[in-house]
Amino acid sequence: MKVPEIYHKKKILIVDDANSVRMLARAMLIDAGFKYVAQAKDGQDAIDFLNKRHVDLVICDWNMPVMSGLELFEKIQLDPALNKAAFIMLTSSSEHEKVSEAVSTGITNYILKPFNADILLKNAVKVLQKQE
Repeated sequence: MKVPEIYHKKKILIVDDANSVRMLARAMLIDAGFKYVAQAKDGQDAIDFLNKRHVDLVICDWNMPVMSGLELFEKIQLDPALNKAAFIMLTSSSEHEKVSEAVSTGITNYILKPFNADILLKNAVKVLQKQE
């Protein structure tokens, strides 16, 4: 998928406890033209990062130590300084209860693992378009 140039300068934070997932997602985004793609190893690392820097999009794993992706999303939503960022949840679970839980907390965009570049890019562009 070709990402429109207007999104290339958007700032993205990838949060996942698996370094391989972070590196793969980062490579996919940079190959598509995104210029700024940062990484965090867990929810607390992400909060620390977000308190210092603005991002337009958080792409976050659900199951992580220290703070789950759901807990991170809820903390972001409660903080007016942080809640402007779009959010995509990554999950390896397609269980109905998990999807329902995500939707009930306000998460409307999620990607099932394993994912490919096309899925990641389509979802990233979709949520960034909603921000306009």
